[in-house]
Amino acid sequence: MRSRLPYGVTATDPDKLNYFACEVSYAGQWVNLNDGERFKIDAEATRDSTQKSWRTIKASSPILGGDYLIHAVPEMVMETVGVWVLGGSAVDANDNYWTVMELFEQLDYRIRWTFDNYREYWRCQLAESSSARGQVWSHNHMAKVQFSVPRYPNVTTERVD
Repeated sequence: MRSRLPYGVTATDPDKLNYFACEVSYAGQWVNLNDGERFKIDAEATRDSTQKSWRTIKASSPILGGDYLIHAVPEMVMETVGVWVLGGSAVDANDNYWTVMELFEQLDYRIRWTFDNYREYWRCQLAESSSARGQVWSHNHMAKVQFSVPRYPNVTTERVD
C-alpha cells in the first residue's frame, strides 16, 4: 500500500477511487503529474472525450452497389490531458510550468495511468498545448495547461498489486 495518496483521493470510501496517478516518462524515470505538490490533474479537461478514426482502403464494384472495405488500420488517437501547475513561490511555479511543457514536447514518450490496481500505458508523440498564467493565477503561484496528446492506438494494460 502506498503511504501517501495523491491530491483529491481519499482511501476512506471503498466504492470510490483510492489511488490515481498520471506519469510521463522522461530521461529514464516517471514524473507524476498528480503529486499534489507540483502538479494536479485537471479533472474537467482530462480524458473527457477520445477520438478514434481509421485509415481505410475501399473498393467499388462496377456490378454490385456500395463500397467494400478491403483493409483498415487505426489512426493516432487524440487524448486531452489537463494539468494544474503549482509552486510555493512564483519561481517554483514557473520552473514547474516549464518542466511540464518539456515533458509533453518530447518526440516520443510514454504516459502511465494508474487507477487503484489497474494501469494503462500509452506511447505518445509531441503534444500541442494551450496554457493560462493570468494575473490571478500568477499571484496564487499556479498555472493551467491543457495538452492534446496524439497517442498510438495500442494501449498496454495490467493489474498491479
